[in-house]
Amino acid sequence: MKPSITLLRKLITLPPLSPSHTSSRILSLLVPSKTHVIEYQPVLLLQCSPNLIADPAMRKFDSHEPRMLLESLEEGEVRWKDDLIVGDDGGEGKWYDVGMVIGEIIEDEEDVDVEECSWAWQAYLDEKDE
Repeated sequence: MKPSITLLRKLITLPPLSPSHTSSRILSLLVPSKTHVIEYQPVLLLQCSPNLIADPAMRKFDSHEPRMLLESLEEGEVRWKDDLIVGDDGGEGKWYDVGMVIGEIIEDEEDVDVEECSWAWQAYLDEKDE
């Protein structure tokens, strides 16, 4: 009997950074596709919709779109979706809904059985957030 090998594929989604958060724009993919990442490695820089901060009084200004740095808490090979549009601070780029799959992290290349689950991440306000 041949042993079964499980490929653990973690789907990278745009995470909900608060209960009111609805969308983000990708400002930078900090690692190229097919790069091996380790735990706590920064992988994404996002610009978030103003509703990330539910209370308008807590925003720097009414239309404040906070920049967030996301770190992966997973180890493996990152594979970004080919059709992602990366923007910039000048308002360029596409807004993606929270929960949209934007890539995956593969733990092992031997693809026999595929098990999918969500990735673990942590986020911080980017120090260049204005």
